[in-house]
Amino acid sequence: MNNPLISVIVPIYNVEVYLRRCLDSVLRQTYRNIEIVLVDDGSPDRCPEICDEYAKNDNRIKVIHQKNGGLAHARNVGIANSKGEYLTFVDSDDYVSDDYVESLYKGLIESDADISVASLIVFKESYLSCVTHKREPFVEVKKNDYFKEYASIKAERSMPFITAWNKLYKKELFDGIKYPKGKLYEDAFTTYKLIERARKIVYSTTKLYYYRLNPQSILGQSFKEKHLEMVEAFRDAMDYFYQKGDDKIAEMFISPLLMREIYCWWGVKKLLKDDNLAKKILDDYKKDSKKLKCTKNIGIIWFLIFKIITFCPWLYVCYRKISPSYMGDRK
Repeated sequence: MNNPLISVIVPIYNVEVYLRRCLDSVLRQTYRNIEIVLVDDGSPDRCPEICDEYAKNDNRIKVIHQKNGGLAHARNVGIANSKGEYLTFVDSDDYVSDDYVESLYKGLIESDADISVASLIVFKESYLSCVTHKREPFVEVKKNDYFKEYASIKAERSMPFITAWNKLYKKELFDGIKYPKGKLYEDAFTTYKLIERARKIVYSTTKLYYYRLNPQSILGQSFKEKHLEMVEAFRDAMDYFYQKGDDKIAEMFISPLLMREIYCWWGVKKLLKDDNLAKKILDDYKKDSKKLKCTKNIGIIWFLIFKIITFCPWLYVCYRKISPSYMGDRK
């Protein structure tokens, strides 16, 4: 391998307590030919000073200070200012194993792929020591199989396939594709386009990425109206593949769309107390449920559950008590 330059993009906002742990993990990478692009998105705490401090001690670090524009904008700025042939993202309250970049790169090169994807560990503690897991090989994932995982109604299954991080991309894949500025779920609006564009994707079950379930992060927050974007993101994905004539993949997005619609109905009705908006969401759910087919990927039980919820949406409340979601208020 000729060790090409790989860009590690770190969007940063209000994570002073976690930032050093993140940056130290990136600096320890066994793959040395990296540039580290720190995008300080107008952080109000000491993150800007910490970024500058680290840049003085390692010439691989490039710091960009800008007014707050949101995570999607920070990712786009990082991409635009990166020089690597390949790029990866590490969010600033997370951290990675020492061989995160090296493993993703080897998996991509040895398989002649455009994207490599690693598994992850989700944790809540303020600190979790990196564990040396058995290194499993990267294997090709056909796009149909990838989107089956991406569109799973179980968050623990879909998360590794939707997120912007835990992946190494050929930078050229981003030509003409940007994360939508201002969107809370910017990766859910974008990753499926990158996967669809990629010629080949490989995946390893090795846990190389440590995702912190921060109470202030998107997945740690109680329900807010902004979370309605998750419905928009999955509807956009479904429509995207219908427009391309790939109905098989488009139909995979119906069940996760329904799950997010009923979740948002619950959040809007119970927490936001907006009956008019809740009714609109439920009406959309009823329309979308008519498109649902009983497939092997969904199964007869979930097919029936989605259909029954059409007539009795409060059954979803029972479901939440049995299987609380990663996302939102768990009351």
